[in-house]
Amino acid sequence: MPESAPQGGFSPVKRRSVSDEVFAELRDAILTGRFQPGDALPPERELAASFAVNRHAVREALKRLQEAGFVQIVHGGATTVLDVRSSAGLDLLAHLARSGEGLDPLILRDGLEMRRCIGVEAARVAAARASDAARARVVAAAAAYGLDDQTDADRAFWLEVVEASGNLAFRLALNSLVQAIDSGPDVMDALLAADRADLLAHAPLAAAIAARDSELAARLADAILSQAVDVWASLTDSGRTLDPVTRGA
Repeated sequence: MPESAPQGGFSPVKRRSVSDEVFAELRDAILTGRFQPGDALPPERELAASFAVNRHAVREALKRLQEAGFVQIVHGGATTVLDVRSSAGLDLLAHLARSGEGLDPLILRDGLEMRRCIGVEAARVAAARASDAARARVVAAAAAYGLDDQTDADRAFWLEVVEASGNLAFRLALNSLVQAIDSGPDVMDALLAADRADLLAHAPLAAAIAARDSELAARLADAILSQAVDVWASLTDSGRTLDPVTRGA
């Protein structure tokens, strides 16, 4: 069946993962400001014609947009764009990272700063109240640097620190950060290289957590997690791009 001509400025999408494609295009249109908070999205029928898909795919995409905090659907009425800063949760970070516009350097900075805040507080709390078994797992995870894959070792270490803190909110925030990191691996590999290479050793941090020294654990975590923030600052201050395609050009 031949594809219909684009209508309304959207392009027909491939028949595989149709609702995902529609969702991504509408999400990007909202994130880039094409649709502003308070705007009404075109009706389902118009969107279906524009994307050259059936209305069920559009309906599924709109449902996902509402679940993610991008829009509000009124039964029998318009689908209204929301201000994502007020309506979305931490999962928005992953959507921003996947946006067709690419990774915004300021969003990268915000995510790295949030990563540092969570890591520092998780280390402080873990040192204060983790179980002996959790402390032992943190120490073991620190010993894996240089033995396991760098990315896997670094992720496993901070997962153990957050788990040792016993703070569910920290864990959920970490989940969202991991999703965002996985959405831009080339850029994040450059920003997190020092952390993953254990240039500032994680073993002393693990030892501080094991010794129940909360303040030392927090200071060491801050030093380790500040590395990525400093790399971001050096790249942006020098005018180098953080785009994974042209980075370092």
